[in-house]
Amino acid sequence: MKKATSIILSALIGITFLFSAYSKLFPIEPFEYILVGTTFINWKASVIVARLIIGIEFILGCLFLFSLINKRILLIAAIILGVFSFHLLFQIIIKGNGSDCGCFGTWLSMTPLQAIIKNAIMLLVIYGLYRLNFSFNLKIKHKEFYISILAITSIFIVNPVDFGYSESYLNKPFSNFRLELDTVYNSKNLEKVEPPKMDLRKGKYIVGFLSSTCGHCKIAAQKLSVIHSENPSIPIYFFINGDNDKIKSFIAKTNTDKIPYSKLNSQLFIELAGLKLPVIYYLNNSVVEKQVDYFTLEQGHIEQWLKK
Repeated sequence: MKKATSIILSALIGITFLFSAYSKLFPIEPFEYILVGTTFINWKASVIVARLIIGIEFILGCLFLFSLINKRILLIAAIILGVFSFHLLFQIIIKGNGSDCGCFGTWLSMTPLQAIIKNAIMLLVIYGLYRLNFSFNLKIKHKEFYISILAITSIFIVNPVDFGYSESYLNKPFSNFRLELDTVYNSKNLEKVEPPKMDLRKGKYIVGFLSSTCGHCKIAAQKLSVIHSENPSIPIYFFINGDNDKIKSFIAKTNTDKIPYSKLNSQLFIELAGLKLPVIYYLNNSVVEKQVDYFTLEQGHIEQWLKK
């Protein structure tokens, strides 16, 4: 009975760690953005740290799932969950409990407080395993090391880092074109078109065309939210397509309540943005000087562009 209980509890912890790792990996970008927005980690370091954290969860998931545990593994898992919980508590104190903590990627939305409760339950189960004092160990020396190397390298192979992609894209020549925003400001269909209160036709702005039901648009909005929190002086504006309730939900989930936006539901949205979303423009006096997506969107490049 003691052995069966230990195996079941260990497998449950393992499955939780594995699901947590997998859900963050595809797509990995929202987790990278959360690391930048809630820690001291910068944009370039976040792509490495995110994969290392996912790798650690994957390692623990494998060890617990197959009951390859001992008191040392239990202690490591408890410490890691404690560090995660402390970070979540700090996030609640600084930014409140309204945003998605990203603990299960885009698969399952969870607030920081819910994540702390989840971690507390996992810690109780780990304590139960410690009290049961059961461990099953393969007769292989340094097996934890081999599993760790396999897990970490697998994460980087499955979802590799490409530091040069954004830079090569941003340095490519771009054919400038005029964005006809007069059609938005002069529209009479105010139920579907909300003219911005500011004049986007004059000056420099980062303008995003997003749909409230588009998953990639959500990721783009999350990244722009982090960029705004890192540098509030960057002028960002959204045109969002969707029903009022869905737009409110979109704003809440992406934590973009501090970024001004307008609803744009008419044919004008397609005329200005096209069909492939999200669309993010570098807009300079109504002229689009660069178009990017969330892969190629870089805070440093925006800041350089604004200084020109």
